[in-house]
Amino acid sequence: MGLNQYHKKRDFAKTPEPKGTVKADAHRLFIIQKHAASHLHYDFRLELHGVLKSWAVPKGPSLDPQVKRLAIHVEDHPVEYGRFEGTIPKGQYGGGTVMLWDKGTWEPLDKNLDHAYEKGHLRFILHAEKLHGRWDLIRLKDERNWFLIKYDDEYACPQSEYDITEDLNKSALTHQTMDQIARHSENVWTHGGLEKNEPLIQIPDRIDKSPFPEFFSPQLATLVDKVPKDTQWLYEIKFDGYRILTFKKGSEVLLKSRNNIDWTKDLSPVAEAVSALAVNNIVLDGEVVILDEQGKSDFQLLQNYIKNPTEGSLIYFLFDILYYDQYDLRSLPLEERKAILENILKDAPPMLKYSDHLLNEGQAMFEHSCNFGLEGIIAKHKDSPYTSKRSKEWLKIKCLKRQEFVIGGYTSPKGERTDFGALLLGIYDDGALRYCGNVGTGFSEASLKELHKLLLKNAAQSNPFNTKPPGYSQAHWVEPILVGEVEFTEWTKDGHLRHPSFKGLRMDKKATEVRKEQETPLKEVTAKSLKTKQSAGNFAITHPDKILYPEDGITKQDVLNYYETISDYILPFLSDRPLTLLRCPSDYNECFYQRHYNKTTPKALHPIEVESDDGKEEYIYLNNKDGLLSLVQMGVLEIHPWGSTIQHMELPDMIIFDLDPGPDVAWSQVVAGALEVRQHLAKYELESFVKSTGGKGLHVVIPILPEYEWDAVKDFAHIFVQFLEQLKPEEYTSNMSKAKRKGKIFVDYLRNQRTATAIGSYSTRARIHAPVSTPLAWDELSDRIEDNTYTIKTLPQRLKKLKEDPWSDFWKIKQSLRLDELE
Repeated sequence: MGLNQYHKKRDFAKTPEPKGTVKADAHRLFIIQKHAASHLHYDFRLELHGVLKSWAVPKGPSLDPQVKRLAIHVEDHPVEYGRFEGTIPKGQYGGGTVMLWDKGTWEPLDKNLDHAYEKGHLRFILHAEKLHGRWDLIRLKDERNWFLIKYDDEYACPQSEYDITEDLNKSALTHQTMDQIARHSENVWTHGGLEKNEPLIQIPDRIDKSPFPEFFSPQLATLVDKVPKDTQWLYEIKFDGYRILTFKKGSEVLLKSRNNIDWTKDLSPVAEAVSALAVNNIVLDGEVVILDEQGKSDFQLLQNYIKNPTEGSLIYFLFDILYYDQYDLRSLPLEERKAILENILKDAPPMLKYSDHLLNEGQAMFEHSCNFGLEGIIAKHKDSPYTSKRSKEWLKIKCLKRQEFVIGGYTSPKGERTDFGALLLGIYDDGALRYCGNVGTGFSEASLKELHKLLLKNAAQSNPFNTKPPGYSQAHWVEPILVGEVEFTEWTKDGHLRHPSFKGLRMDKKATEVRKEQETPLKEVTAKSLKTKQSAGNFAITHPDKILYPEDGITKQDVLNYYETISDYILPFLSDRPLTLLRCPSDYNECFYQRHYNKTTPKALHPIEVESDDGKEEYIYLNNKDGLLSLVQMGVLEIHPWGSTIQHMELPDMIIFDLDPGPDVAWSQVVAGALEVRQHLAKYELESFVKSTGGKGLHVVIPILPEYEWDAVKDFAHIFVQFLEQLKPEEYTSNMSKAKRKGKIFVDYLRNQRTATAIGSYSTRARIHAPVSTPLAWDELSDRIEDNTYTIKTLPQRLKKLKEDPWSDFWKIKQSLRLDELE
């Protein structure tokens, strides 16, 4: 078909759609675009022979194999169209809003794909954000009309139970609704290709529009004596440069110091880099630095650059965004502001760098920073708004003592020294300049000469200090307007500096603002805020009153409290493992699976690359309590970990037998089955553990050393289940067909294959009454304990009453499979 029909129907001078050309097959793109043209429909597109073969599906895809969706074959589209989301102008062909509803790749199952297409029956597997598994496109007698049908596999679901187009109604690209896309129609392709448009940033509805500001005073950090270790802090590097706020309004860019001095001309390369950002109106906060050969910010190198711009390359590390588009963002929590900033800087010029942070690793980061010779770190409260003052929500912890001092005079040089001997330093105290020592080291020959010129230029007749510095009868006085930064080891008892070293002039700070920096004890700074957080819970979530289990009135806050209570029990079974998550943002009746990391994934969760048939995919993993609790914010009600860790991804460290009974099987038979599995495993010297699933069965779990690959472990599990089936065919089956399970227990060994998962120990289930998958002791297993005995309401009490964790030895056991003995 090619692109001839596509081109004939469009005026590319008027429509923002891409014109496009035929591309060579590099990979097979799959997309669905939700298109509100004259009639709402879903455009189903498969990349084939350099174009997107396209079908208009009026009702959209269905996960029900019994539902056949009409798919009308339309003209081919260019591959570039796979990135298009926006509004096609009215009067143009297909005018209306277009959402990129789903995106991914497709895997044909037909060996001769051209023949299958000509014959009118395409079979393929989808690997996308929303659609998964096998699908079929079947042509009818009319050449244009096809059926889109979901194959009956693990991803299938009756239409009466789940309408995917209704429940998942946001863009796979921007996570916006159709209305939101329509309001942001400037962010689209043009007929000339992808233009430099503003990033698609979703501003929370609670933020109102406000006029562009003339200036914001920066938020400043309080100096403290220790690193805060509460989970509500994030940690950034403390840079050694100039604090700069950037104001970009249209094409105009202004760089301002903390005291509103214009630095645009002196730092013109930074201004040029900011002007290249694909935004119209923005205010940014960060630090301009120059890095030395070791990658450390060096204030002296920055000063050299100011004098001679040919020396060194500037870098602007950005750690906050205060204003965007038409919105003042300062009231947003810091984590939300940083997420917006990171998104904006993804395609920024190299000079503009996002200042990343760490969570829960503050002390280690501080120690590493000091060992590396950095100035220190900044700790910031994750939920804090931006306040234009010194704040206890931002804390600085320094490796060495270092601060600004006012230069009030200098001494004559001695020996071979030229220009001057030492600078006389002071700080303001109750409006008077108090002398606090001198500094005579840290100068280069060039800096001696440059500084001497400034001292002569600002010469004064009288002593600016409130007392005469002792021992300096021949001192030369200067006007107290120059500010220098000095590093020293400590303050003496009489208020003087010990072992000072000059680091450079601070042209960005006013002399009258220089005070002695006092380290505040951390407990004084954090006591009030910690008390407040304890009363509100230690982890911030939105909509805490949202009811997730309607029959029991269990809220999102209740789920958060549960996981906070049992975090020490559950984390060993989740940490550092790829996860599949069942998300139920409305309640447990409406859920969807997520396993891929994306730009909306909370920062406390991490991406891990997993090799797949289609290349590399990013899965989600967590490694601490914050990661666990962030799952609650996502509406996760089930956590399904891999049977291997990210350190040994191809070597599982456990085997799981899932005993799933038929509907007519008594619970006592399931209990007996688990005990029998344990008995036979013991013959191979394999110690096993048992847990409820929170569903209707039991899991028998065997810890093993990570020394066998997935195929070997799966083969072991398969052979073992076949052995059970042959031993008692009337009780066990390895066939997952529900028809074959009547009166039997399906022993599922497929949990032990690569990418497969099983419900995690202590995870909640998306079922009535909020049951929990509960580790049990073998001697507890009886008819009295059913699979849903423990819920998020009752399990914490169980753990309190237990004298010993029934799975306390799970990770202590080091056992290997005896593959050679299994027949």
